[in-house]
Amino acid sequence: MRLRALLETDALGLALLCGEDELDRTVHGVMTTDLRDPSRYLSGGELVLSGLAWRRDAADSEPFVRRLVQAGVVALAAGEAELGTVPDDLVVACARYRLPLFAVHESVAFATVTEHVVRQVSGERAGDLAAVVDRHRRLMTSGPAGGGPDVVLDLLGTDLDLRAWVLSPTGRLIAGSKTGPRLPGDVCVRIAAEHLAAARSGRPGPHRVTLDDRTTYSLFPVHGDGSTAPTAAAAPQAAQPAHGGHGTPASPEPRDGRETVLSDWLLVVEADAGDWAEERLDLLYGVTQLIVVERDRRNAARTVRRRLAQEVLELVQAGAAPAEV
Repeated sequence: MRLRALLETDALGLALLCGEDELDRTVHGVMTTDLRDPSRYLSGGELVLSGLAWRRDAADSEPFVRRLVQAGVVALAAGEAELGTVPDDLVVACARYRLPLFAVHESVAFATVTEHVVRQVSGERAGDLAAVVDRHRRLMTSGPAGGGPDVVLDLLGTDLDLRAWVLSPTGRLIAGSKTGPRLPGDVCVRIAAEHLAAARSGRPGPHRVTLDDRTTYSLFPVHGDGSTAPTAAAAPQAAQPAHGGHGTPASPEPRDGRETVLSDWLLVVEADAGDWAEERLDLLYGVTQLIVVERDRRNAARTVRRRLAQEVLELVQAGAAPAEV
């Protein structure tokens, strides 16, 4: 996950004190420490949480920050519970070494921050949830026992902190997590428009789009023919040039544009999938397969209703008696 995502998570209540230009750094782990020199326990890529018990006076800040930077730490989050505020000398030291510094409000436990980061970066967790998604898909294939895609979207929210929705090509909300806020209608329409524009350009999904320079969404197409996005090894492509992906996925088979507009659904995730591990991408592809099953069930039900309607229409055209109609 990127540091920027920490600031966008209201439940963490983090305040950025310095390092605004470094928020695109990627966090690979988290560590809580109050050692004066924790470098021997660091492997690089961590977000370090500290209650500042190591600080005796202002002269201690510079050596502590220098050791973190040398160990490859991507950011420091300092708790306010011990001193009431983050001291200025620590802010100055972090700014000097270009180390992003967050203030953790005394009402927020380090365990809360740690759990959030671990959920975001743990491939093993995503793999476990992927197994749940696959089981749910099999249940839905044989009957309605699985409860529809809303259940899995709820799992994405509770287990991986991913808010997700399913939209039609016109931006109609089809399904969404029951635990989170509803995606506004105007946002649904804008996201659908961005998705259709990216699909017409021929770029494979998932596409990424940022609305109003604030929130980034990753868009996973659910094709009407049952096919899904490229394999997880393929990197996501951006719906906007400013958010370009990496890698070159295999080009998908050309599809009738009318079929795409009329039948494709869209899985929307409030996150930037550009730096996701393969395990997490595999998980979302599994969710798109589940959505395909749900759409096929709905299509089958509509087919039955259309057949009945056609029979009634034929009776009327043939002049059948009203009682028979």
